[in-house]
Parts: sequence; C-alpha cells; structure tokens
Amino acid sequence: MVTFTFEIGDLPLLSGGIHSKLPSASALLEIRETKFAGKEAVATKDIYPGDCLVVEEPLAACLLPEFYGTHCQHCFSRLRAPIGCPECSTVAFCGRKCRDVAISTYHKYECKILALLIGSGMSILSMVAYRMITQEGLNRCLKIYDLIENKAIKEEDKTNDTTNIETESKLSKSAKRRLRKKKLKDSSLNRNDENIDSSENKSKRSTNDQNTIDVRAYELTNHNTKRSPADFLERSLMAAFLLKCLQRVHFFEDITSRDDEIPNATEIIVGSLLLKNLQLLQFNAHEFFETRVNANHRFRGSKPIYLGVAIYPTVARFNHDCYPAVTRYFVGRNIVIRATRTLKPGDVVAENYGPIFTKRNLEERQKTLSGRYWFKCTCKACKEDWPLFENMSNDLAKLRCPTEGCTRLHRRQEITDKTIKCIGCQKKINLVERLNSLLECEVLYVQGLDKMEEEKPEKAIELLVTAIKKFHEIAVPPHRDTHLAEIALGACMSDSGNTWRVA
Repeated sequence: MVTFTFEIGDLPLLSGGIHSKLPSASALLEIRETKFAGKEAVATKDIYPGDCLVVEEPLAACLLPEFYGTHCQHCFSRLRAPIGCPECSTVAFCGRKCRDVAISTYHKYECKILALLIGSGMSILSMVAYRMITQEGLNRCLKIYDLIENKAIKEEDKTNDTTNIETESKLSKSAKRRLRKKKLKDSSLNRNDENIDSSENKSKRSTNDQNTIDVRAYELTNHNTKRSPADFLERSLMAAFLLKCLQRVHFFEDITSRDDEIPNATEIIVGSLLLKNLQLLQFNAHEFFETRVNANHRFRGSKPIYLGVAIYPTVARFNHDCYPAVTRYFVGRNIVIRATRTLKPGDVVAENYGPIFTKRNLEERQKTLSGRYWFKCTCKACKEDWPLFENMSNDLAKLRCPTEGCTRLHRRQEITDKTIKCIGCQKKINLVERLNSLLECEVLYVQGLDKMEEEKPEKAIELLVTAIKKFHEIAVPPHRDTHLAEIALGACMSDSGNTWRVA
C-alpha cells in the first residue's frame, strides 16, 4: 500500500520587524517607483542570506482541476479524510472549517457551473479572475469599483492641477486675480456642501472603515496602453462569458438582466472588474507549489509540483532579475520570500520570473521575457552576458579592492603574492588575504552541501549562509560554487514549506 507524509512548516518571522505601510512585508524593504522600472522593491537596510522578507496570504487563489481529488479546494493541503460539498461532487475539503469558508463565499457561485468552467477550456488565470469576484460578493465588488474610480479621478485632478499651475503662471496679473476669486468662491461652496453631507456620510464611512477592502491588486501593472485591439477583444469576450456565468448563478440576486437585454449598470461594473482582473493577472500572478520529496532522500530528486495560481499583491511588486536575490516557497496558502544573497541599502530586491541565467542563455531569456512579460531585461547577468552554469568556473569571480570606498574589481587570475597598485584608489594593496577568504568560502560550500547530503538542512543553512555572506563581502559573481550554494540554500529553506513524501 502506498502511504505518504504531507508536511506544512511553521511560518517564519519577518526579519527586521513588520513594515508599517507595506502589508505582510519586512521593515527591511520599501517600494520605490522609477520611470524605467516602475514600482520595485528595494532594501532599506542591509539584507543577508536567509532573511525573511515577506510572508503573505493570497488575495485570491485557485487550484488546478487535476488536483481537485487530492488537495483541499480552499487551503490546498493534501487530503487525508476529505469532506465533500453538499451540492456537488467536483471538489473536496480537508475539514469543516475550509468547507464552510468556501461555501459561504466563492464556492456557492462556482459549485453548479464548475463543469462548464473547466469544460470551456479557459485558463487557470481566468478562473482566478472569476474567483476575485465571487469571493468578495456583489456589495464589496461595487465598493472596490468605487475606490478604483475615485483614485483614478484624484490622480487625474492632480495631473490637471499641475497643468493649471503651469498655465496660470503665464496669465496676466488681472487674470490671475479673477482666477483666485473664482477658486475662493468654489472652495466656500464646497465647504458648505461638506457640512451638509457630513452627518449623513459619517456612519457610512465608519462602516467602510470596519470592512476594509483591499484594492492593491488594481494598482499593479497591466500594460493596458500597450495592448492590441485583438488582445482587448479576446479578454472582453472572456469577461463577457464570466459575467454570463455570474448571472446564471444569481450573483446579482434579483437585478439580473435577461439574455435578450443589455447588461444593467451593476453588471457592467462587475464586468469591467473582470476585464481588469484578466489584464493584471497576466503579469502579476504566481504559481504555487508543494515540494515532492523522494522516498530515499530529502533533497536528491525532489521537485516542485505546481498546484495552482494565486495573486499576492505585495510580492507582485518584486521585479525580475536573471540573477535573483530571493527564493520563494509556500507554507499553507502563504508565500514566503527569503533572501539568498547579500543586499545593501538601495539595492533592488528582485525575484525570478522563470528564465534564470544559470540554465538559459541571454537570447532565450530575452525572448521569453519580452514575449511573456513585455519588457527587455537589463539586469547585470544580461548586460555582461554571464555564462551558463555548465560553462562557468570559479575563476570568473572578481575580488573587491580592500580600500574602503573603492569600487575597483580585480580578476582572480591577476592576483599574486606581491603588493599591487589599485587603478581605482591609486593605493598599494595586497589581495592574498581576500583570495584566501574566497578559498575558505569554497570549502564551506562543500561542507554545506555535505550536510544536505546527510539530510541536515538546518546545519546546511548555517554553513551556506556564512559562506555566501562572506563571499559577497569580498567578491562579486559570477562564481560557480556561489551560485550552486545559493540554489542549495533556497532548497534547504523550501524544505520548511509544504512538502510531500511518498513512502
């Protein structure tokens, strides 16, 4: 008889404390916006290998249909003593708690049409777009739409104010006086209106404050200005199909329009949210997985099994790098982001969207990223065209000049036991000590990998973190053993997440 062990680890604590404004993130991070890269995560303090940067629950998540019979529909854990839905036989839950949450929110709008949704051939992203609506319910969806529209109006007003200021500076003195009088009059009228409405809206604002609504997903990049008419047509058709599904399951209660009628205002609002969801998920969704562990060894032969797709608004802020600074794994429904190398304040904290430099060459990576995510990667690995892992050696590493403040790098092959003059700082330096430290790192890497072979991940993490931290103090990549150690560190940390071992 085949038996298995499914393990869900403990959630790690955020390093450096909890961020005051960025939900689920460490205080070691902040979000910066640049003209070239848009919004991106950057380090506010020193970040070291092993630091936990984000622990975040999904805003919405969907299981792939092929796992409906093996995993809980709500928390995605492996089923042991499953409980079914009282209305359908398509899905299963790990217990009453997950079942009750699902039935009281999204599943009541999916239960009767799951066969239709799956049979339509639509992607898992379309299913998540639908789930983002069904789990919120009609009233909250309408509030989400209002919040999005109000924010858009404020941003437009801000742009107009900037334009008006520029225009106003060109007016004559008399024209400026007339404009100031008009603004003063309008301001007085607005204050009177606010006083009249304040008592009426006070209770409404209080209610809204109690029921906080998360609209962060709608602030993410969706490239709507770059989309072709054909792209909009396809997504609009899918949004219309999903809207029709919502009508069929009475999502709109008694205000649903008939098939021969144009959708009413409420339905159009929800339809527009569906279209927004389909656009933003294309670039911001994450696949979630469990690690399948070999029966004979915890690390040798282990591999991730992708179970579904989710949207994590904070993690979606992380930009791509072909040489990522973090690894990700999952504990229950939560995504965990941990550092795999050292970062200094101001450094971009980047993850990897799939194409990694150790496995795919520059041309393949650029083709994948431009086709899938619509951008050209300009990370260091791309600019310098780092070699694949199979063509890499330890001799490619460059040692940092030991003079404080000097950024000059020295090739390993050029180092001798003699004192040399650094071209950068114009000082005499001796790099033998740094070379010896690099050799010590390489020894620690081997020891860490040996502990992995002995299935002792905690000890392996300790050795690998020490060595990787030391390497980035004295040298810069590419360096074959360091990249191997960073991959191994990620595997060891993932071992504390969702794992499944067949006995």
